[in-house]
Amino acid sequence: MKRFLFLAMLFCTPVLGGVGAHGPGGEHLGTPSQGQAGGAAPRIEAASESLELVGRLLADELSLLIDRYETNEPVLDAQVEVRFGALKASAKYRADHGDYSVDDAEFLKALRKPGEHALIITVLFGTETDLFEGKLVVTSDAAAAHAHWPEYLLILAAALAVLGAIFYAWRRRFSRRVPALILAGALALPSGSDAGVGAHGPGGQRLDASPGASATGPSRLPDGSVSVPKSAQRRLEIRTQVGRVIEAAATLELPARVVADPNSGGRVQPMHGGRVEPAQGALPVAGQKVAKGQTLAYVRHHAEPFAAANQQAQLAELRAGRAVAEQKVARLESLEGTVPRKEIDAARVELRSLTERERSVAASIGSREPLVAPVSGVVSVAGAISGQVVEARDILFEIVDPSRVLVEAVLADVGVADGIAGAQVRGLPGVTLALAGVGRSLRDGVLPVTFRAASAAPLPLAVGQPVTVIATLKERVRGIVLPARALARNPANEPVVWIKAGAERFVALPVRTRALDAERIVVTSGLEPDNRVVVDGAGLLSQIR
Repeated sequence: MKRFLFLAMLFCTPVLGGVGAHGPGGEHLGTPSQGQAGGAAPRIEAASESLELVGRLLADELSLLIDRYETNEPVLDAQVEVRFGALKASAKYRADHGDYSVDDAEFLKALRKPGEHALIITVLFGTETDLFEGKLVVTSDAAAAHAHWPEYLLILAAALAVLGAIFYAWRRRFSRRVPALILAGALALPSGSDAGVGAHGPGGQRLDASPGASATGPSRLPDGSVSVPKSAQRRLEIRTQVGRVIEAAATLELPARVVADPNSGGRVQPMHGGRVEPAQGALPVAGQKVAKGQTLAYVRHHAEPFAAANQQAQLAELRAGRAVAEQKVARLESLEGTVPRKEIDAARVELRSLTERERSVAASIGSREPLVAPVSGVVSVAGAISGQVVEARDILFEIVDPSRVLVEAVLADVGVADGIAGAQVRGLPGVTLALAGVGRSLRDGVLPVTFRAASAAPLPLAVGQPVTVIATLKERVRGIVLPARALARNPANEPVVWIKAGAERFVALPVRTRALDAERIVVTSGLEPDNRVVVDGAGLLSQIR
């Protein structure tokens, strides 16, 4: 009896462990696969001076992806022919996938035989022709070599064996614990969920093993590099550039801010305090264009009560004096010829004087001051509201000329200022800076350096805006010039550039760089020439985990 129970448990073991331990293709997940690593399709990779090719042998086709070697740009709508021994097949271009597909049944049947297959691939694109030679390694399929009973028959046989053992034990009354022992033995056996779901991936690879290159999507490899299939590279629009060592001008980054040009900007301030009144029914707002001499607003003056009373008394006195003077002039003019001429002229002069004084005093009572634009330009600051009471010298409006602004940078080393040959604003390649002058007195411990900004288009700068000036020095430096977007950061926040080490493998290299201008950098160390450096999509590669 015991021997029978032991044999039943041994018979059930492979059944219970085998149901869930097979992949979708029938391969046994509990044993190492004899095919491609990680369940990947057989693959071919080749490169020439002009092109780079990656191919995969799939279930119903041989798919080829072809890119330019230096730039990683896809080669589309070319003529591709594949030779294998005496067999030859043409690859059809598929615009929706951007690849070239070989679906000849006889050709694919020959390629699926295990072994190393030497392929010759000819690519004709435009007026250029390229030839590739590569090997496609196809291993034996473990799933085809390992035959299994139908799973439902194995389950039925296991159930019958367990039921037969229980029935035999009950009939013989061998032990009341036999069913419990059989059940405990069945639970202790390896189940399909333990062997297949938690420990293996869908392609048969063990999840607890070291990760390898993924054939379906981008992944980070154990050495820190990144594996990105060709199809994913096209989705991410990865582009590369071959590094070349050149000699370029050394640069220096300076913190700066935009200031108004004193020759093209101005401020509007009242000379005396008072209440703001709009001119022409409205006050100007920020961004509004104004012309030189245009009245922007009025300030109506208000004197103190005591001063106003004195002005009124003085005005009344002047009016009385003018009336007396008018009567005197009229009387003397009626006696003309009997009185000296000089007395008549003196009376007339006195009358004119009193009239002008009266007019001036009357105009000063309740007068208003016009606020006039000193220059033509755009209102950058509008700090006046209708009815607002302002004091003398308050800044109510600031006017700037958007086409004429200055950039004021600061420099700690006085000796470097004499070596500045030119400058640009970081992030604004269309803006050029011309050195206007270097201050010769320190301000807050630094030396101000002024540049005049110029651009063919309207300057995208605002007064007070902080910017970074890249000053070009007369000194020369050797390095590899790259676009500034090629620079990325690794998890340690070090500056890195990504290089293409293989058709689908990218490696990040820590580098030392200097800004060259608003769009380019120069790598001074950490990068060897002739490497294919990623210039588009470097930030996306850094995010792959």
